[in-house]
Amino acid sequence: MSAAPVRLVSLDVGYTLGEPSGTTLTQRLVELSPLPAREAKRVAQRILHALDPLRDAAGPQTVCAALGIAPSDFPEHRPPGFVLWPGAVEAVARIACVVPVVTLSNVSHWDEQETDVAALLAPHLRAHHPSWQLGFAKPDPAAVQTVARLHGREPAEVLHVGDSLDYDVHGALAAGAQTLWITPRPPSAEVLRLLAEYPGRVTVVPDLARAVEHIEQTVLPSTHTIRSTVS
Repeated sequence: MSAAPVRLVSLDVGYTLGEPSGTTLTQRLVELSPLPAREAKRVAQRILHALDPLRDAAGPQTVCAALGIAPSDFPEHRPPGFVLWPGAVEAVARIACVVPVVTLSNVSHWDEQETDVAALLAPHLRAHHPSWQLGFAKPDPAAVQTVARLHGREPAEVLHVGDSLDYDVHGALAAGAQTLWITPRPPSAEVLRLLAEYPGRVTVVPDLARAVEHIEQTVLPSTHTIRSTVS
């Protein structure tokens, strides 16, 4: 079964378009937690990254309880900056020429205070959707589904692009969306199983440049014309 036409691209930000210039609050909390690092990261993604402290003043205590940290140990945090990788703005601009593009990023309220992602990528974004504002963090399917609804699209019409199998790929598939996974590693047996289980909905590319090429080839009307003529 062929995938639906792509009407909206959502882009992960961290380690897809750039990286923080210092230690994030999530990383500090993972270090403080007695939980295994991978489990602590998942807990932080699920709770911390979906938390707006302006709406939930007790949120930090909830995070600490879930991570096994004393509330008094919640760090005084100075947010790091965020550095876009070379070519990131040009990549977003190219995508925006063929399809509306937004960001969908797992990030805490505390770590966004020094960086205006929308301004860094202006004027190419339709919107910036950090998880703490949405109230949902990937891989919760509600993250992609909410972004689709905000832009008047069905989840099946969304192509989510990111670097994480656990958060970006699984989150998009659970939401009913399509996904483009950026990874320099060759496909593992797990990835091959995914490709087989979700025909037409998962594409693996080695870098952002190839991701842009794939989107252009998938979305441009001229490409569809060529494909139909050839077939």
